[in-house]
Amino acid sequence: MPIGKYRGVTLQRELLNKIEEYIKTHPEMGYKSIADFITDAVREKCEKLQVLTPTPQLPPLEHFNISEHGVRILDRTLTNGYSRGRIIDVYFRPEGVWCEYCQTDNCRHIQFALTIPKVREIVWRKREEGWNLPKPPPEI
Repeated sequence: MPIGKYRGVTLQRELLNKIEEYIKTHPEMGYKSIADFITDAVREKCEKLQVLTPTPQLPPLEHFNISEHGVRILDRTLTNGYSRGRIIDVYFRPEGVWCEYCQTDNCRHIQFALTIPKVREIVWRKREEGWNLPKPPPEI
């Protein structure tokens, strides 16, 4: 197993000789060594193949499922050694909204749920029916 931040590779001598000749005859390209040239070539190929493209960062909270009775939210900040998140249930009841995980009627899961357009529709409808649900924040 390699030690340190560098690893070596083996290339055909004929290819290395051609690269070395190119470096000598084209000083304007700025390559000081075969390693510089190969690093640049590999990086260019990796960019073309999108090997070095960072993976998109997933949002910390994402709605998982919605019904008339509540919403399930995936909370990626609640991880452990076995999972990359936890499903949180937020319920709509005539007496109010309730987060099962936080055991409260006002938390970040509820605040997030109230930003989901489908949830906003459900909450407005239930409020018109007389349910004691919080007023959703204005849409952004």
